[in-house]
Amino acid sequence: MSGRGRKAALPPAGYRRAPVVDPDGLVVRPVSGAGAELGVWDFRACPGPEDFRRPLVAALAEQGRGWDSADTWRTGARTLRLFLKDAAAADPPITSADRITTDWWKTWAGDVHTRRVLAAVLRRVPDLPEATRAFLDKPRRRPPARRAAERRKQAHTRAELATVRAAAAATVRAGRRRIAANTALLERWRAGRIEHGDPDRVVGELLDVLARTGDLPRGQGRHRELTKPVERAFGFQGNAAALTRLFPTMHEAGAAAVLLICHEAWNLSVLKTMDAPTWWPNADPGDPAVHHVDTDKARRARRRHASNNLLDTGEGSPGRAMRHVLELTAQARTTLAVLGRPSGKLLVAHRGLGGGEALRDFTVGNTLSDAIRRWQLRSVEAGMVLPARVNGQALRHSAQAHHGRARNNTRDVHERDYQLADGKVREDSRDAVELGLAQAVRSARQSVAMRLVAGADGRDLDAAAIARATGVDLDVAARIAEGRLRTPVASCSDYLNSDHTAAGTACSVSFLLCFACRNAVATSRDLPRIAYLHQALESLRTAVTGAVWEADWAAHHARIGDFLTTHTATDSRPHLAAAAAEHDRELIHCMLDRRLDP
Repeated sequence: MSGRGRKAALPPAGYRRAPVVDPDGLVVRPVSGAGAELGVWDFRACPGPEDFRRPLVAALAEQGRGWDSADTWRTGARTLRLFLKDAAAADPPITSADRITTDWWKTWAGDVHTRRVLAAVLRRVPDLPEATRAFLDKPRRRPPARRAAERRKQAHTRAELATVRAAAAATVRAGRRRIAANTALLERWRAGRIEHGDPDRVVGELLDVLARTGDLPRGQGRHRELTKPVERAFGFQGNAAALTRLFPTMHEAGAAAVLLICHEAWNLSVLKTMDAPTWWPNADPGDPAVHHVDTDKARRARRRHASNNLLDTGEGSPGRAMRHVLELTAQARTTLAVLGRPSGKLLVAHRGLGGGEALRDFTVGNTLSDAIRRWQLRSVEAGMVLPARVNGQALRHSAQAHHGRARNNTRDVHERDYQLADGKVREDSRDAVELGLAQAVRSARQSVAMRLVAGADGRDLDAAAIARATGVDLDVAARIAEGRLRTPVASCSDYLNSDHTAAGTACSVSFLLCFACRNAVATSRDLPRIAYLHQALESLRTAVTGAVWEADWAAHHARIGDFLTTHTATDSRPHLAAAAAEHDRELIHCMLDRRLDP
C-alpha cells in the first residue's frame, strides 16, 4: 500500500524475476533488495570440471540471496575462485564435492576468516560428505588470542582525535580552495569575461575541456602524455596536478572521509554509499544551515535506513565540515553527469590515471580505505604528527568512545562494543564507578538500618556482647537478651526515639519499618521469623496487582531481601523459614494483615 492507502502498482502480466544464475550455471548476476545490480560474477574461466563448479556456484547464489552489498559478493566470489584453483592444484585434484574431506578443508581454510566463510556455501552442496558437513556445521570459536585482541580496543585520546580532525579539515579546505579558484576561472571564461591575450584565457579553455570530458588533450604516443601546450598552460605541474584542478584527489577524498568519521562516527560502508545530502537554510536569514543526510547501513537488518541532520554553526561544526566536502566534490558530480555516468554519491574523486574513466565514486572495493591510507602517508611526509592507527575502524571507535552517546547504532551496541570494550574508557570511568558503588553502599546502609548481633545463638545471649556490638547501654542490652524488648521482627532498643516518628513520642509505624530503623537490633533467634516474612511477601506478590505491590510492599520486600543477603547464605534461608514456630508464623501473618498496627 502507498502512504495514502492506494494499492501499489503490480508488475505487468507474465512478469518473472530475472534469474540470478545464467542458464549455463556458471555466471551469477545478483540484484539487491532495492533492485540494484550487484555485479556479474563469472566462473567459466575457473579450473575444474563444470559438473563440480555448477553446484558450488548455485550454492553461492543461494547463500547470497540476502546480500545487498557488491563488496560482500566480491569477497564471496574471490574466495570461491581461490577454492576452485586450490582444489584443482591438490594432489590428487579435487574434481567433485564428494572428495572434499575434513582434513583437506582444515588444511585449506586454516584460521583464515575469509576462507572459513565459504563453509556456509559448501554446506549447501548436495554431494558433500556427511563427515565434512558435520564438521562445517559445528560452530567454530575464534582463537583465544584473537578474542583477547578484540577485547583490548584502545581509542585515540581526545587530543589525538582532535589532531586528526584538524589535519583532515586542513586538507579538505586546501582542496576546496583550489577547486573553487579554478571553477571561478572556468565560469569567467564561459561568460566571456577573459580578454584575448590574457594567459587565463588558455587555462579557462582547457578547464572547460576538463569539465566536459574529465581529461585534458593528450598526444598520440604510446604513453599519451599531456600535450606541450597543456603543460605550458598549467606550468608543467604534472599529469595528476593538472587533472585535479577541478576534482578532488584520492588523498583529499580520504581526508574528507576521515573528517566526517571524526564528527559523526560513520562506518566506511555508510560513507561509500552516502548520497550528497539535501541542504536548506532555516526560515530566518542568517540562521544556521542544515544538511539532511540519509544513511544506509546494510548490516542492520531492521533499522538499516536512518537520517542525520548536520547543523552548520561555523568552523568546527559537523554541518560546516559537510559543506566543505560538498564544495570539494560538486564539480566532480557535475562532470560525471555530463559524461553520462551520473552519480549522486557524496565522495567522488579523480584517481589520477588519466581519462574520464578515472573520475568515479567509492562504492566498489576498498578504494576508500586506500584513500585514507594515502592521506595519512602524505600528511606524515608533510611533517604532521598523527597517531599510528589512522583508519576507518580506529577512528570510528575513537569517535564513539568520546562522543558519549550512540552514533548510528543502538545504545546497547554503543555501550557494549565501544564504551565497555575500550580500555581507556574503562580506566577513565574507574573513579565514577567507585563513587557510584560507594553511594550505593551508603544508600543500602541507610535503607537497611537494622543491625544483627553476630554470634548470638538465640539461647544464651550475652548482654555484654550485645552492648559492645550495638553501642546500647548494658541495661538495654540485658533486656534485649531476655527478650523483653522483642518485636515481630527484632528487638527495639529505644521506641521513644524512632527514626520514623517525632522525638520523645512512642513509635507508631508498621513493624516492617524496623528494618529501616537504627534502634532495631536482631539476633539469630529472629532470623527464622525474618526468613519466613520474606517468604510470605514473595507469596503476597502474586496475589496483588502490580500497582499495589509497588505502592505498598516493594520497598519492604527489597529491604528485607537486602538484610538476608547481607547476613545469611542463599541455601540456608529455606531452612530458616522452615524453622519458624507456628506462633511465629501466626505473628507474621497478623503483621502483614495490619492487625498489629497501632
